Amino acid sequence: MRRAALDRSVSELSPIVFSSLPRADQRRKGMMYLRGLLGATGRKSIRNIAAFLGDQVNDQGLHHFINDSTWEWAPMRETLGRHLIHHLPLQACVLHLMVIPKSGPHSVGVARTFSWERGQAVTAQQVIGVWGVSARTASPLNWWIHMPPEGTRGASRDGRTPSVAEAAGPATPEDSMVSAYLETVSRLHLPRCPVTLNAERLDAIRISSRLSAAGLNHIARISGDTWLLPDDPALPGWGESPLQASQIAHLAKAGRRRVAVYPTGTHGSMELVATVRVRLPTVLDSTRCGRGRPEFLLLAVGRGGSRWPEELWLTDVRTADPAALLRLVGHSRRVESRGMPRAERVGIRDFVGRSFAGWHRHATLASVAHAATELAERRLAA
Repeated sequence: MRRAALDRSVSELSPIVFSSLPRADQRRKGMMYLRGLLGATGRKSIRNIAAFLGDQVNDQGLHHFINDSTWEWAPMRETLGRHLIHHLPLQACVLHLMVIPKSGPHSVGVARTFSWERGQAVTAQQVIGVWGVSARTASPLNWWIHMPPEGTRGASRDGRTPSVAEAAGPATPEDSMVSAYLETVSRLHLPRCPVTLNAERLDAIRISSRLSAAGLNHIARISGDTWLLPDDPALPGWGESPLQASQIAHLAKAGRRRVAVYPTGTHGSMELVATVRVRLPTVLDSTRCGRGRPEFLLLAVGRGGSRWPEELWLTDVRTADPAALLRLVGHSRRVESRGMPRAERVGIRDFVGRSFAGWHRHATLASVAHAATELAERRLAA
């Protein structure tokens, strides 16, 4: 990426996002930290950022600015989020769960959890990113630390507590994902749009029930062993017993059709899809509301190879055509393939410290760095 384009993006964003910092020295350190996130090589720790900046700042001053200062990160994050929403035609919000392994138990929110990337249990934080996605961009709007049950979580070294909602310690990461999205809607006054997420390694039934109960249209990737109730008498072998999602997809294989998908800026692609009406076999009490089990659509996706299906998605957007559903699926894929790698390059996983507020300050500045790189890339592509 050309340095001039990135410098221009930083110059454009910094007066906007740093306007909430009350003191000039805080705004200067914020700018220094931002430049360190964008320019330092390797891990974006305070030590490496200070080494990159040289004599401009010392690591103790940066450490205090991030971990022990009094500036509030929420106003800066909200200002950035509103700026991004204003400048991108929001098509969907993507919820993404990130597991950040930690070497010890002292960071806020850490607990033993299974890492699918490593294939083993690790001591880690679980962090939810709420992303705003348009046809061309994917930007983080909010971050949320899942707080495990009391007694298994790390403590905040500075004695400051998480937000009321985060500190309540929702029972599951799925609950935290819904809470993170609802908080983002409240803080940023988000326009109504579909929610997409990868729940393949989560309790998809629980999170779909929660999202539907909140009146949020969504589409979630699910695992093949998710149990569902087929609700389509035309389906071969249809009955009253639950089946695994992969079994339902195989029963619907004869009804597959090719659907053209044309993401902006590409030549498009063809995917094989099949859709089946389904219901959830179990429903959380909060979703009953006297209406019985809510109706969903199972979307099975393949690309013409021997494996069928390659992906399974569950949605309550039952009236959309398959092409529209695939475009929603594409938003989730974009966050995983492009959004998260960029967020990792500007240090979203790299905070070294124990405080809750420190983690959120670092994450907020990493979001600013992400926005600057994305803005510069758009300028170069124009």
